[in-house]
Amino acid sequence: MNFGTVARRAYSTSRAALPPTIGSTKAIGSPKDAARMAKVVNFYKGLPNGPAPASRSSGYQARHFDGNNSSLTPLFQVIGAVFVLSYTIDYHFHLKHHKNVAHH
Repeated sequence: MNFGTVARRAYSTSRAALPPTIGSTKAIGSPKDAARMAKVVNFYKGLPNGPAPASRSSGYQARHFDGNNSSLTPLFQVIGAVFVLSYTIDYHFHLKHHKNVAHH
């Protein structure tokens, strides 16, 4: 495959992501096409304009990471969870075998 083919495919792919030209005079040739074009125009009119509003975080992230109430609590929770998980694994694979018997 040569570079020209790759360039043409990339160009056609990038054009497909762009919206159709709404004011095209070629698109309004017959009443059927005019009705279809009116649907496209109404769709694009219904889309919001401008930048998207900033979303506010909620839940765990809002309580511990955002704003003035950020803290080290999540770090301590992760350390505690790792400790509990590692102790559980140690118990399952090693400690439960020595519960009532001397160490081998």
